[in-house]
Amino acid sequence: NTSVPNIRFNNQIFNSIDNNVDLTDTNNIENHNLKLTKTLTNDSMASSNGSISSMSLSSSSFQNTNAENTNNNGQDGTTTASHSHSASYGSNLSLTTMSLSLNTVHQQNWQFIKLSQLIESNKLIFINSSISVEEAFNTLMKYHLTSLPVQTHPSDLDCVTFDYNDLNSYLLLVLNKIKFNNEKLNKDCQNGESIPVGELTKYTPKDPFYKLSELENLSNVINILGSGVHRIAITDPDMTQIKGILSQRRLIKYLWDNARQFPDLEPLLNMSLKKLRIGIFNDNKTTKLTSRNSPVISIYGDEPLINALYKMHSERISSVAVIDSNNILIGNISVTDVKHLTRTSQYPLLQNTCRHFISIILNNRGLENGGKDSFPIFHVYPSSSLARTIAKLVATKSHRLWIVQPSSSTDPDPDQQMSSSDESDFNLNKPFSPHLVEKDKKTGKLIGVISLTDILSILARNQTQHKEVDPQYARRNRK
Repeated sequence: NTSVPNIRFNNQIFNSIDNNVDLTDTNNIENHNLKLTKTLTNDSMASSNGSISSMSLSSSSFQNTNAENTNNNGQDGTTTASHSHSASYGSNLSLTTMSLSLNTVHQQNWQFIKLSQLIESNKLIFINSSISVEEAFNTLMKYHLTSLPVQTHPSDLDCVTFDYNDLNSYLLLVLNKIKFNNEKLNKDCQNGESIPVGELTKYTPKDPFYKLSELENLSNVINILGSGVHRIAITDPDMTQIKGILSQRRLIKYLWDNARQFPDLEPLLNMSLKKLRIGIFNDNKTTKLTSRNSPVISIYGDEPLINALYKMHSERISSVAVIDSNNILIGNISVTDVKHLTRTSQYPLLQNTCRHFISIILNNRGLENGGKDSFPIFHVYPSSSLARTIAKLVATKSHRLWIVQPSSSTDPDPDQQMSSSDESDFNLNKPFSPHLVEKDKKTGKLIGVISLTDILSILARNQTQHKEVDPQYARRNRK
């Protein structure tokens, strides 16, 4: 549209959408908040990662196009500013106003984000199926990863993944607590023989290994991850090479970190878990619930740690709530905590209590953080907003949070207390409030659980084309 002036910054084009502004009148420019929209090419999207903050604007970028500056053609060596009119913007164009305008209008639909923008090539580490389970675990630790693609040969597209659930199964196999349908594998594990990681992953429960082209968008992947699949592979356009792995946790973090760009998420983020009706709740009013008959999987703090590991394996979950005799939440044990149990000198911990193990974990975290108190909050409340829930999931790097009710009627709901002074937990025009991830140690009675799958499924169902997404589908069909 030649009637609309273009301002070009390298590969990024911004078009004025207000045709009523007379650009030849510098007073209009000074007094009018110029509205801009952004169109990004594939190259510029990759370079800026969809973030307006990555673009550098300086006062020298804007060149006066009057006769005095005709010789430089509007170029300063780093950024080109040009338009189809002979009129000059002049020095009255405020960079501050421009910056504010760009920040407020750089909004888009998250559903149309290409998977190529979420590729983290530096975190794509393959292992060969022939290496030992111990080597695979050491690779996880070395690169601070939670899963590794296992290939039988180079460029293997039908690979499976090795993760901490596999390590947990391996430990239980070594301790003769479980058996696979392979007698040689069972005996070799118990005799301390080296086990190829490819042999172990044949018998551990796995999600289907989905592969999507980097040209696909989030609208498609949200349906898969929202059904309970933990991760998918991102390939090149020809589907001949794996370029990255996209996990539920990575997607949630991406959406949270860039939430200001997606205004359609704001109403959803400010709704409470109770209103959204997501997660699993203990709603049996007549039967006294225990850790054994509750739909929320938990274990008593005085039970042996080995029972928690076995429960995570048998229930195919990555963490379990630890409660006291009154169903008060006292902590959380995850499959990633198995890394504290890989040496024979640590095996006595398995017969000690879950409560004792939690104290060991907290002590180790404190040492890792230079002696700072480290008490991750793995719980939320029915009144917690979706924004607060996602913030805590991102901060704790967890797959699920436990939903608790304050222990007595006299205890106020911490969420309601903190939200009473704020209009909402999430606001596009305000910075994130620190209390979203505040380390409130106040817990309560365990009444429910919410997972990454639950959150992704509500996002998927919020799209017209994915109304029937079932968050429990993948778990029921996991092999």
